[in-house]
Amino acid sequence: MIKFSRFLMPEHRKMLKELREKEKRLHPSYHDEQQYEEWNWIIFKEMEFASYLSIKYIYNYRLCCVIGRVHYYDQPNQTLRFKEKDSGKIHYIQVSSIKEIKIAPFSL
Repeated sequence: MIKFSRFLMPEHRKMLKELREKEKRLHPSYHDEQQYEEWNWIIFKEMEFASYLSIKYIYNYRLCCVIGRVHYYDQPNQTLRFKEKDSGKIHYIQVSSIKEIKIAPFSL
């Protein structure tokens, strides 16, 4: 009797990998009006004092965390222009994709 080991063709491995990635995807969720008001208050307060914020948001179905300052807030389009602390890179973040906003503890 011949025992067969598990055999997967390269195409099958690729399909399984894509399936696992799709399962891990995060989607933007709906936030209530009170949450948006709280975030607006935090954003405008920290823009005034040029403090650092920590923002967790969804980008390409993955959770990203960035620390920096709000450079500009386009309220009609609900978009933040966020400048990263260390690299100075500019991130354009849709408010609907934000999961969490916190004041960074080491504000300078």
